[in-house]
Amino acid sequence: MVEMKTADDLSKAAERARHSKLFVQVIQWRQYRVTNRESGAEYTVNFFVRDGKRFGHCTCKAGMVNVICKHLAAAAGRHVMMAAQHRRSGIPMAA
Repeated sequence: MVEMKTADDLSKAAERARHSKLFVQVIQWRQYRVTNRESGAEYTVNFFVRDGKRFGHCTCKAGMVNVICKHLAAAAGRHVMMAAQHRRSGIPMAA
């Protein structure tokens, strides 16, 4: 589990994600499946908030040692887009 304080925390991982063939699917609110289209490997990414702080976790090797990985960065991009859509729609998001 890693705390995500700023967008800069994700910048290097986001750059790696842009150069990878990753496919992000929503499992449920704040939970995503990220598939590497080249290798077929699948990882689960979870986001959560504790005491007002934002955290993420990925099931890949880097995530298991609390490193912000490209899978987490890819899922974070999708999550931010979904949250923005919810805010615009006025529909309350699940906790």
